[in-house]
Amino acid sequence: MSKQGVRMRQIPAEAEDSRAATTVKPSADLLDRARIGWERFLDSFEGASDE
Repeated sequence: MSKQGVRMRQIPAEAEDSRAATTVKPSADLLDRARIGWERFLDSFEGASDE
């Protein structure tokens, strides 16, 4: 397979820095829903061990 004509795009250093510095924090609602889902998931194992 020939690599002729294939050009790699360069990402400017400032673009990489701005992406790395951006952080998104989950909302309290999302964390509550995740905790409830995790507890349901763990509870599903307790019922399965009785079989």
